Amino acid sequence: MSVTEALDAAGIAYVVHTHPPIRGEADLHLTRLDWETSVKTLAFELPDGRVALVAVRGPARVQYGAIARALGVSRSALRQADEQRVVALGMEPGGVSPICADPDIVVVIDESVVGMGTVYCGGGTSTTTVEVDADAIAAVAVSSIVAAVTRD
Repeated sequence: MSVTEALDAAGIAYVVHTHPPIRGEADLHLTRLDWETSVKTLAFELPDGRVALVAVRGPARVQYGAIARALGVSRSALRQADEQRVVALGMEPGGVSPICADPDIVVVIDESVVGMGTVYCGGGTSTTTVEVDADAIAAVAVSSIVAAVTRD
């Protein structure tokens, strides 16, 4: 199920913004959207083969040890998901989204994201960004964890 299909199925309002392809933080200026209200998503493969999507405020610094603790795995077992795993989710690098209704995916939401109001996050492709209420991330996820996984 695509990002927009998941939002539609949940009855959540959103706006899709299109832009030139982005592959990482260095390309974010191409979106012309507000970095301070963005949510970036990191994808990890867990030792049991599941994928975890981790949603954090755009400017925040990720604490990998805290992510591992939230997921109940050791820091050394936390591995970035490769491009093939991201594509298997129906997404592409540069467009990974925390909006995911797949029951096999764990979505970790940094506590600073909860209640942010309107945010910009990956739309599933490198050329789309979704504008949506931050609380939609947890509303769509089948399995979500809210935890402190960043520092400013």
